[in-house]
Amino acid sequence: MSPAPRAPDPSRLDVTVTEGERCHRSVEVVIPADFVAAEQVAVIRKYARKVRLKGFRKGRAPTGVILQHYGREIQEESVDRAIQKACRQAIDSHGLRPVSEVEVADLRFGDEDGALSFKASFEVHPEVTIGRLGGFKLQRAAPAVPDGAADEILERLRKERAAWRTVENGRPESGDSVTVLLTQLVSAPDPDSGDGARQYDLVLGEGQALPDIEEAIRSLAAGEADEFDVAFPDDHPDGDRAGTRHRLKIELVSRRVPELPALDDAFARSVGDFDDLDVLRARIGEDLDMDARSRSEADFRERLLRMVVEANPFDVPDSMVSVYTDALLAEAGDLEESKLEELREELRPSSEFAVRRELIVERIVEEHDLRASPEEVGEKVRELADRMGQSPSAVRSRLRKSGGLDNIERQLTDAKLFEFLMARSDLS
Repeated sequence: MSPAPRAPDPSRLDVTVTEGERCHRSVEVVIPADFVAAEQVAVIRKYARKVRLKGFRKGRAPTGVILQHYGREIQEESVDRAIQKACRQAIDSHGLRPVSEVEVADLRFGDEDGALSFKASFEVHPEVTIGRLGGFKLQRAAPAVPDGAADEILERLRKERAAWRTVENGRPESGDSVTVLLTQLVSAPDPDSGDGARQYDLVLGEGQALPDIEEAIRSLAAGEADEFDVAFPDDHPDGDRAGTRHRLKIELVSRRVPELPALDDAFARSVGDFDDLDVLRARIGEDLDMDARSRSEADFRERLLRMVVEANPFDVPDSMVSVYTDALLAEAGDLEESKLEELREELRPSSEFAVRRELIVERIVEEHDLRASPEEVGEKVRELADRMGQSPSAVRSRLRKSGGLDNIERQLTDAKLFEFLMARSDLS
């Protein structure tokens, strides 16, 4: 019986590690011939269990016969298995942490000793060394609520509660709701497509239709129809129409104008639990102030963290930047590859900074034990349960299913991180 195959012993591998730029590493490995032979024994045994050869019962074919039929396949798989195991052993034994695909090249067999050598290239997780975490000077921006913000919210609330009245006269204006029929005019229409008329309901002035279509609608009275040339922008989601002009027949079926409720105490009570308009205004003002303070604090923390990141530079692997950028572009739609490449180049600086920020935050949190503990998360869950009038176990179960527990841990960890950083700088 053939000896049991041995896994590559890291101490017997000849490994040379070369450091390249921006976290690139290359590993040259020489595998002794007996390691490849051991893998070949394992592969032959696998074939012996699987294959059926004429004249032999399954699993009973001699090694020589199996090699005669499947020698090339066995040799290729044996080499591949030896390379994979040796590569993994070489990487692990040198404490390397690949973050990209491992590319194997320069495969060679020794002429005399039968050794196998190859070169593996990849990017590794960067070494994040923290040199400076404090001594920064930073001032908070005063929270500011834009003039007229409360009036804009009140006006939006009125529009949400508007009553729509159908009118027969006049031409539509911004804010009007219209029903239109659009028909594309072509010289040879598809006989299976009917007349091609499609009905749309939209509100003018809110970007729900192309500019040329809105302009055409504004020129019509209810019941009127006409033909118009409509330009489709280059970034139109329908690739067949992007950057083209089409002749459309547009019919204005109906027009409705909004009748806004009076801005009075009755309106305030219709919005919610407010005694009068003054109470509603006061609540809106409080919410705007709270939002302004929240945005000011978020901006302050972002500027502080940027100072920390810029004070502790380190290389970021290209593969990690690419993964982050691709995640940002996942919702970009079906753009042409050339446009996607342009976007990738535009986003690269911000993506690289974002990756660097995530890595440095992770290092600070781990190095200074700032991660929220299970007990802290549990206390937050109990606070939420008390406010909601529910049991902590029910709230925890719901949060676990929705991913809310992870959000709580992240928020608590962020709070501890910034408390730690702000204590080390001159902030006001």
